[in-house]
Amino acid sequence: MKDINAEQDIDLLVTTFYNKVKVNGTLAPFFANTNWEHHLPRMKEFWNFILLEKPGFKGNIYDSHSNRGIKAAHFDIWIELFCETINQNFEGEIATKAINKGKELSMLFSWKLAEKEGK
Repeated sequence: MKDINAEQDIDLLVTTFYNKVKVNGTLAPFFANTNWEHHLPRMKEFWNFILLEKPGFKGNIYDSHSNRGIKAAHFDIWIELFCETINQNFEGEIATKAINKGKELSMLFSWKLAEKEGK
């Protein structure tokens, strides 16, 4: 397997991951009304920025996800699917960075959402 080195790799990562989200019995309902033509390019921009240091992403991914009704506990499933997607398609330094960044984001989102839920 190869590492994440190009925008095509980010495209594969994001598309494959969200295809899993779309069919996951727990997460899919939160994305039922998602405009995928808008959401997927934004997520690709985000991960290109984070992993490949490509300019272009502006925004706040927390706000766009926190308004979907997702709870802190759902991020256990999110990170499981995210890591599974990476491990099935990539290996190497940037793939490891993606997993670590995904775990950081999952913990941050979980913490913020738990705080919002009053837990």
